[in-house]
Amino acid sequence: MSGFDTRRNDRDGDTLDVLGELSLEVGAGLTKQQLAVATKLLRLGVNPSALVAITQELRKEAQYVSAEQRSSNGAPTRQ
Repeated sequence: MSGFDTRRNDRDGDTLDVLGELSLEVGAGLTKQQLAVATKLLRLGVNPSALVAITQELRKEAQYVSAEQRSSNGAPTRQ
C-alpha cells in the first residue's frame, strides 16, 4: 500500500467515525458499516434521495418481518 493509500484510508476512517457520531446524535441509527456502504454508493453516483428512500423502505420491511416473527397467533397486519 502506498503512502497515499494509507492517508486516504486514515481519512476515510476518520470520516466514518464522524459520520457514526453524527448518526447517533440525530438518531439515524446507522452503523459504521452501513455508513461505509452508503458512502461508497454515493461516490459511485447513486442518487442520495433514492438511497434514503430505499433505506427507509428496507427499515419498514425489517420491522414488519421482525414483528411477524414475534407474533405467534393471528394474521399479521401491515400498515
